[in-house]
Amino acid sequence: MRFKEKVAVVTGGATGIGRAAALQFGLEGAEVIVADVNDVDGAATARAITQVRGAARFVRTDVSSETDVRALMKDVGDAYGYLDILVNCAGIFEGMEVRVDEFEDDRWEQVIAVNLKGSYLCAKHAVPLMKKRGAGVILLVASIAGVTVPSSSIAYGASKGGVHGLAISLERQLTPLKIRVNTVCPSDIATPLKIATIEEIADSEGKTRAAAMAEWQPRLGDPAGVAKVMAFLASSDGAYVRGTVVTR
Repeated sequence: MRFKEKVAVVTGGATGIGRAAALQFGLEGAEVIVADVNDVDGAATARAITQVRGAARFVRTDVSSETDVRALMKDVGDAYGYLDILVNCAGIFEGMEVRVDEFEDDRWEQVIAVNLKGSYLCAKHAVPLMKKRGAGVILLVASIAGVTVPSSSIAYGASKGGVHGLAISLERQLTPLKIRVNTVCPSDIATPLKIATIEEIADSEGKTRAAAMAEWQPRLGDPAGVAKVMAFLASSDGAYVRGTVVTR
C-alpha cells in the first residue's frame, strides 16, 4: 500500500471528487481525515473508508473560516503529530451566466472565500505539520475553468484561476521544505456540483433535466479517475511531476 502510515486530509470529502479521493487514499493505506461542512455525507465517507480498511474519521470544517481550519489542523496534530498529504477539494459554484455588472457582491465573496481563501487557509495551516514530518504533498483542486477555458461564472473562474496562481507561488516557497505542490484541474466530472449546474442550464433553456443529462453523460468523467491521478501525484511515483495537471 503506497500510503501506509501516511496521514491525509481531504477537504470537500463528503461528495464528488473529494469523496473519491478520500476513498482512494484510504484504500491505499492512509489515515484519512475527511473535512467538510456536509455532516451527513462527510461522516458517510469516513464510514465507507473504515468498512474497507478501518482508518478514517470526519471533522466538520468550513474551509473559508480560519478558526475551523486551524481547529482541523490542530486536531490532526494532536492525533498524529504530523501531516503528509493535503488534498483541498472543497469548492462551490454560484452565478452561472450572470453578467459582471449584474453579479451580486455577496455571491462573489462567498465563492472566493470557499474556493480561493479556503485553499490558502488549508495550505497555511497544513505546512507546519508537514514541516514536522520533514516533507509533504499539497494538491489544490482548481479546474480547467478559469485556467484553460472560460467559466460560465465569473466568480468561479476567478477563484479557480486564483487557486492555480496560488499553487504556482506555493511550489516555489515550499520546495526548500520538501513539500511538493500540484494543481489538479479537472474537466467535466460527474459530481453533484456539475450535475446541479447541468440541471440549472436545462431549466434556463427550457429543456427537461433528463434530456440534458442524457446529452451530457458521454462527456462526464468519473470522480474515481481524478482520485487515481491524485493518488499518483501524492505518491513517490509522482515526485517528478511539477505544476499543473489537467484531467478529464
